[in-house]
This record gives sequence, structure tokens and C-alpha cells, in this order.
Amino acid sequence: LLVLCGLDLSWSCPHHCICYTAPSTISCQAHNFLVVPEGIPPNSERIFLQNNKIHRLHPGRFSSETVVLWIYSNNITYIEPSTFHGFTLLEDLDLGDNRHLHSLAEDTFHGLTRLNALHLYRCGLSSLPNNIFQGLRNLQYLYLQENHLKFLQDDIFIDLHNLSHLFLHGNRLWSINQNAFRGLQALDRLLLHQNQIEWVDRLAFHDLKRLTTLYLFNNSLIQLSGQCLDMLPALEYLRLNDNPWSCDCKALSLWEWLKRFRGSTSSVGCQAPVNMVGKDLKELRKEDFPNCSPS
Repeated sequence: LLVLCGLDLSWSCPHHCICYTAPSTISCQAHNFLVVPEGIPPNSERIFLQNNKIHRLHPGRFSSETVVLWIYSNNITYIEPSTFHGFTLLEDLDLGDNRHLHSLAEDTFHGLTRLNALHLYRCGLSSLPNNIFQGLRNLQYLYLQENHLKFLQDDIFIDLHNLSHLFLHGNRLWSINQNAFRGLQALDRLLLHQNQIEWVDRLAFHDLKRLTTLYLFNNSLIQLSGQCLDMLPALEYLRLNDNPWSCDCKALSLWEWLKRFRGSTSSVGCQAPVNMVGKDLKELRKEDFPNCSPS
């Protein structure tokens, strides 16, 4: 049989693309495609379509044998819900930097049982459907940073038992509820910085027994319960800087926790009351909390 770039000639390489073998790869990036090119061979394991101008995704254009699919930095505004149905081998899906996507159907990723990494950064998402991550039990990396998310509903990540890295920084989150992270027993890194978080439920981290890294800097936190951080026995790195901390009696439990913590922390700069402005909560003494009841 004649072979073109390692592929059977009957499945020739799409126009303006480059094809490789072992593993079978279709590289179509940066060619100003407005739609997914026709003729992608059905045995393609890796498909690279980043940096084009594709605006819609429909079923039937990709190979169900695909393991890696990159479509980041396009103009995608709509993904038909069944586009990825049957992609049981897919491990890495990058849809990031499609700034006008805005919303996703609840079943967009259902059935992707081998998915290891899902990239949805900078997609203009303001909310997530309740069951969007249902069944993604092998997912380890979830990139949701730099969207417009304001709220995480209870149990949104409940099926992600193997998730190790969750990136939520650069959104518009203002609170973290008790069960927002329920089910994330394997989580190692949680990035929540550069949001607008004012409040974290004291039980919000109750399932995160393996978490080693927590970033909460550059939010709107005035206080944070030490009980909240007591839920994190494996924590090693904590960043709390650039929040408007109030270092009054409500900060006592956090101060006590910081005194016990043996990992790495940032400064915790006080912005209230007046006599504490400019001080670091970590450096305060017990005498700085007069008339405060034990936490």
C-alpha cells in the first residue's frame, strides 16, 4: 500500500495539515481554519488544531481513537453536546482560550472515562452546569482559571476522585460553600487566588486531606477560621497575602493556627483595626488580642 506520512493513502492528510505516524498525528494548527478540516483519518491518535479561527464543534469531524485533542486559541462559541461522545480513549482535551464560548451543555464531557487533563481556561464561562464533570473519575488536572465564575455549587466536583490539580484563579468567586470541594480526596493543589472571595465556610476543605498547596492571595478576605485550615493535615504551602485582613478578635483562631503551622506561609497583612494597620498577623503576640475569648 502507498503510505502518505505514515497513513494509508485512502485516508490522506487533510489539506494544509501535516501528518505523522507512531503515534498517528494530525497537525493543523495556525492555518486560519474556520471549521474543523475534513478528512481527518479515523485512526488519528493526536489532533492539533490550536491557533485557528474555528467557531463551532460538531460530531463526526474527529477520530474516536483520539488520545490528545488540542483546540485551544480558536473562536469557538458553541460545542454540540454529542461532539465528544464515544471518545473513550481521550486523555487530554484542551479547549482553553476560546473566549466567546461562554457556556457548555451538561453532557459535553460525559463518557470521557479516560480523560486525564481538561483545559477550560479563558473561555468566558460564568457558570458550570451541575453535572458537567460527571463520570470523569480519571481526571487529574482541571484548568478553569481566568473565566467569569462567580459561584461553585455543592458537589460540582463530586466524581473527580483522582483530581490532583484544580486551577480556579482569576475568576469572580465571592464565597466558598461547605460542599463545593466534596469528593476531592486526592487533591494536591488548589489555586483560588485573584478572585473576589469574601467568605469561606469553616468546613469547605473537609475532604481535602491530601492538599499540600493552597493559594488564597489577592481576594477580599477579612477573616478566615483556623478551623477551616485544621481540615488540611497535609498542607505545606499557604498564600494569604493581599487580602484586607481584620486583625481583631475574629482573627484569633487564624493566628493560633498560624502559630502551629510548620509549612511555608506568606505574610498576612492587617488592614484593620487602625492600631494594627501594616502589621503581619503572624508576628502578633497573644497580648495583641486583649479581651478576646479563646477561639
